[in-house]
Parts: sequence; structure tokens; C-alpha cells
Amino acid sequence: MYLFIPPHVAVRTDDARQHRWAIRASAVIACVALFSCATPKKPTEQAEDALITALSGTWDNGAQYGVTADTLKIPPSVNGDWLDLQHAIFKPITAPAIGDRVLYLEWRNKAADGTVGAISRQRIWSFKTDANNIVRMDFYAFIDGKPWTENSANFNDLRPEALRGYGNACALYLTQTATTFTGEITAKDCTITAASGRRMGINARVALRADGTLEYQESGVLDDGRFAFRVPPTQPYKFVRIAK
Repeated sequence: MYLFIPPHVAVRTDDARQHRWAIRASAVIACVALFSCATPKKPTEQAEDALITALSGTWDNGAQYGVTADTLKIPPSVNGDWLDLQHAIFKPITAPAIGDRVLYLEWRNKAADGTVGAISRQRIWSFKTDANNIVRMDFYAFIDGKPWTENSANFNDLRPEALRGYGNACALYLTQTATTFTGEITAKDCTITAASGRRMGINARVALRADGTLEYQESGVLDDGRFAFRVPPTQPYKFVRIAK
């Protein structure tokens, strides 16, 4: 219902306040009715939203694992080559203390028969735009991930104190097209102190391909040049979405 007061209608001084209120009320009602009150999103905000949408859902690398040589289907190790089967959930969460656009990552080991097992990796990815209008992704690891799972209802209470941030030097800046994005950091620029207390450089690469495949690879390099970990060693995980 709209409230209309013709401009030619005179109002008494006593009614002036009510008249002004009526005009404001009619404007609000019209605004809500026409959905014109929302502030248009900036292109960078639209890009961040598109990233969240593109990543959200449940993924696995079953197709990749299925064509991998049996010689590589061995337990993970630091120095050897291997590829395991992973079940990955990327869930948008509301975590105001972390950022406006945040994803919770929960990866679990997966057996060849499809059985989903223990958590292998938990991370927070937070997207924002820097001063140069480039979308960046910040990584966070949990200090204690046990209280948090994909079914946690309390992400709204997640605080920076519960996370171990990788830091500004490890922010991953994204190169985007309409259907793809790629981001990469190197151990030359990104150095962290891991939960183990060891200092290491981090190599990481994340890419969403035009065919919808999500690629991920990460490694930690110690000061003496040895690998602390490689996930996975020589080829990236190639995840395919299996559910929204």
C-alpha cells in the first residue's frame, strides 16, 4: 500500500510534522516495495561473491585418483611421491571478526569405497579487496580445530585469537576471468612459524579452471631447504564438485 499526498494539499502548521513524517514513510514503503534501497555492490564485491559461490560445496578428487597409477596410491610421506583421496567441504560462514566473505574448509581422508574418514585439514579462507582493487585471499589455520566442524553453529563467535594467520606476506592475490581464478604464493615471500615451532616458507597455488576443476597444491620448505610437507608432492589435487 502506498501513501500519497498531492503536492497542492496545504497543511496546517500543527500538521506539518505529521506531513513530513508521512512523506518519509511513503518513501520508505516505496523503496522497500521496489527493492531500490539496497546499495549497489562494487565490482570487487561482486568478484568476491562470485568466488564464494564458485568454491562453495562438496568436492573430491575421485576422478583424478581413479586414473592414478597404483604405485602412487601409498601413504603420504615428505620425500616420496604419492596421491591420496580427499573429500573437501568449502562452506560459506558468517564470522564478522574475521571478514565479510569467509569460507570454512574441512578436508577428510576418503577410502576407495567412498567411506569418509578423519579430518585431514581445516582452514579459513577470507576474501577482501586491497587498496589497488585486487581481490586477495588470506589463509588461517586453527590453533585447536576440535571445537569446529562443518556442522558448527557458532562460527559467528570465531575470533582471530582462535586462528593462526599466515600474515600479509602470505596473502594470495587472485587473477580472475569470468569463469576462472588463479592465485599463488612462494616460499621466497611467505614465511610462517608452524604449530610445531618450525620456521618454514610456504609455496601454495589455488586455481579454478574453466571446466570447474579446482586445483590445490601446498608445500612447506625449512630453512635448510628440506621439505616439511608437500600436499601433494608433484601434482596438484584436482577436485571436482560432487554436491552444492
